[in-house]
Amino acid sequence: MLDAIVIGAGHAGLATAYLLKQQGYSNVIVLEADTQVGARWRKRYSGLTLFTSRQYSQLPGLAMSGKQHGYPSNIEFADYLETYKRNFDIQVEFNRNVVQLNKIGETFCIECHDGSCYNSRMVFVCTGAFANPRIPSWRKSLAESIACYTPESLGRAHLKSKKENWLVVGDGASGRQIARFLAAENRVYLSCGKPRTLLPQTIFNRDIFYWLDKLGLNTLYKQHWLARRIRNKDPFPGNGISNQFLMSDGIIFKERFNEQQIDDKGQVIIDNQAIDNIVFAIGYSNSFEWLKSFVSFDYAGQINLNDGNTDTSGLYILSQPWLTSRGSGLILGIEHDFKLLKLLK
Repeated sequence: MLDAIVIGAGHAGLATAYLLKQQGYSNVIVLEADTQVGARWRKRYSGLTLFTSRQYSQLPGLAMSGKQHGYPSNIEFADYLETYKRNFDIQVEFNRNVVQLNKIGETFCIECHDGSCYNSRMVFVCTGAFANPRIPSWRKSLAESIACYTPESLGRAHLKSKKENWLVVGDGASGRQIARFLAAENRVYLSCGKPRTLLPQTIFNRDIFYWLDKLGLNTLYKQHWLARRIRNKDPFPGNGISNQFLMSDGIIFKERFNEQQIDDKGQVIIDNQAIDNIVFAIGYSNSFEWLKSFVSFDYAGQINLNDGNTDTSGLYILSQPWLTSRGSGLILGIEHDFKLLKLLK
């Protein structure tokens, strides 16, 4: 029987497997639904860069190559994950989409879509915070002539498009970065939601995350009054994607889009311009239905994360926004949260 099964071969899953080995749990397998390590990173839109520099985008035990103050692309980071797997000889089973979890006595039984089964004392769910892009219900009301994308499905479409009208729904970091790419050759409307708080990328020539780290704000516990305020504001680095910068690129800011703006033919007209393409950058959701027998959910239907230690002994969840702190949803926070888990001996 395995010491542990880790679900997901992204940064959280690989780091968890490494940290388990460091704790003496040698018989560990990582199950990955896709065909390669870090596959989700490779599928995102071309030109994506992380908003954490290399020094804050690396996993325990292995530094990223290149200038530590520079910002890696999604492909560079995916390649780094491949190197991490090889360097620490982490065992990953690919094409293993977990569909069911059972527990018999003290043993977890994991079943995958292809019928393969695995038994283990501990299970770590590391599927990440960006599993399923949210699609608004009004998507079905749009005409077929309007091409719709998410940050995952956009691929290189934004690099090939010219003289088209684009609507980007969602003005978070991804939506702003995509709008900026599109604006070079197209008319771009950016649909905004709640007021945004953008941080400078550097202060006194130091990465913003350096100062957040020194001040302890990356790991400030989520129930602290200041942490709750940060969560409510939801700030992110705004280098090159501030309102002023985007407007200078010709991007037109609009209020939150709603279904009433779709006409009876399914067309979207903004400022007398027919929209050709829409990007939905309105966040992500996770599906934990397969865990419903082992974890509790709150009144809003969200899983009770309990700092990563679930209601079931030996079952843990990592790499979720605000699991314990601001850093939980970031690459830099995985080791901190792992150390708070109550592992079986």
